[in-house]
Amino acid sequence: MQVTISLLPTSLSLVHIPRSRLAQLTHPVLHHILQPTQTFLNMTCNEIEMSLFVERTDLAEFEKVARRDRQRRRGSQGSAGDPVARENVEISYEMWSVLQIDSHSDQLDNSGARINELSAPLAAAGISILYQSSYMSDFIFVKESRLPEALSLFSAAGFSLYSPNCPPASPTAAVLTRANSPTGVRTDADTGPRSKSHSPHAGQVHVLKSDLTCVGLQDAAAEQWSLKIVKLVAFPDLIQTQSAYGSPSPISISDSDSDSEDGYFSHSPSSDTPVSSATSNSHSRSTSDLPSALKPPSKHLISPLTPLRIDTTPLPPPPPPSIPFFSFTRTAEGSSLTTDVRVLAALFPETERHMVICGGELDFLDQSAHMNPEDDDDSEQEETGMLRCLQIDLRRFGLDKHGLVNRFSRVLEQANINHMYSSTVKTANLLVEKRHALRAQALLRSC
Repeated sequence: MQVTISLLPTSLSLVHIPRSRLAQLTHPVLHHILQPTQTFLNMTCNEIEMSLFVERTDLAEFEKVARRDRQRRRGSQGSAGDPVARENVEISYEMWSVLQIDSHSDQLDNSGARINELSAPLAAAGISILYQSSYMSDFIFVKESRLPEALSLFSAAGFSLYSPNCPPASPTAAVLTRANSPTGVRTDADTGPRSKSHSPHAGQVHVLKSDLTCVGLQDAAAEQWSLKIVKLVAFPDLIQTQSAYGSPSPISISDSDSDSEDGYFSHSPSSDTPVSSATSNSHSRSTSDLPSALKPPSKHLISPLTPLRIDTTPLPPPPPPSIPFFSFTRTAEGSSLTTDVRVLAALFPETERHMVICGGELDFLDQSAHMNPEDDDDSEQEETGMLRCLQIDLRRFGLDKHGLVNRFSRVLEQANINHMYSSTVKTANLLVEKRHALRAQALLRSC
C-alpha cells in the first residue's frame, strides 16, 4: 500500500463547544460551513461536544464567548467538578499543524492498519497527536512545537514527506510503499521509555445508537450540499428520515418536559397556600391600623404563609441528542461527511445523489424502504457498510496525553477489526463495522 504524507500550509486551533451550548453558537459554526475557500476545516459532533479544527484567523466569534466563559469561571471560582466549569467553550492556546495522509493502493483499503502504523513512531516518542479519518484522506494533527520532531520520525521510518514550501526532489519522492519500510524501524508503540497510557474506564466506552456511513461530496455541488450541512447542524428537526420499510419520520429534538416552568421553579406552591399572596398581604397590612371595632372577625385573619420548600434534587441528565454523531471535513482537494445513513439518504434523495460519492449504502437503503418485511430474509445484508461509533470519554487526560491514538488503534488492529478514527478535544471516536461494535467495545474497555 502506497502512502503520501503532505504538510498542509495552515495553522489550526481547536475549539471545544459543549453539546449543551451548540444552539447558542450556531452562527459562527454555520459561518465556517458556508465559507467558500479554506485550506482545512473539520467539525465533529458526538453526544458530549462539537469539536472544530479551524484556521487561527477565523476565531473572532469563538474567542469572545471563550473569554466570557473564562471570566465567569474566575468570578465563580468553580472547581473542576463544578458543572458551570465543565460547560465552558474552550480554545487551544497552542496552534496545530495538519499532515494529510493519502493512500494510493488499488486493493481494499485497510484504514485501521494505516492508523496503527502512522501513530506508532509518534507514540513511542511521546508526541501527542489527534487523528481524523475521512472519505478522501486521513489527517494527523500535531502541535506546531513538536512538528519538526514528528517529521524527523517519519523520515527515519522511511516516509518521504511533501511540503508546499519544500517540494520533493523527484515526482515520486513523496510516495512510500509500506512493504519497503526499513526493517529496523519497529512500529510497536511500546518501544523506548515513556509513560504508560491508561485505558478508559468501562463506562467511558459508549456505543452510539446510530448506523453510520462515510461519503465524499462533489466539489462542483459545494453550494448546494453546504446548505444541507447547515440543516444537519442547526435544524435537524427539519430532516425527514426514512424509517424501516419506508415510513417517513422527522428527527425528534429532545426538549424539556411539557412542564417547562420547571426550569425556573422546582415546585409550584402547595395547594393550601393562597394563590393571591400579594393581595392577601396587602389586605392584612391595610387593616392593621383600623380601630378594633372595624377590624374583620378573627376567622378572616390571614394565617402566615407556608415557607417555600425548594427541591434541591439534581435534575436528570439531558436526553441524548437526536443525531448522536457526525463529522464533516473540507479541504481544497475534497470534502467528506460521516453521519447516520438515514439522515444522509434524507439529505440527498435519489434525485440529488449526484452530489455524493459513496459505495452504494444509500442506494441499498432506498431499495430496502420498498421491501416487504416478510420477504426480507437477508437482514445481515443491510448492515454491510454500516458503521457504529465507539465514543471514548477522554476528558480526564487532556491534549498532552500521548499514545492514546495508537493504543486504541493497535488493540482493534490486532483483533482484525478495521476502523476509522475521529478525534475531538475531549473524546476519541472509533468507527467500526456494526457487526463488530460490541466486540470492539469489550476490547477497548480492557486494553
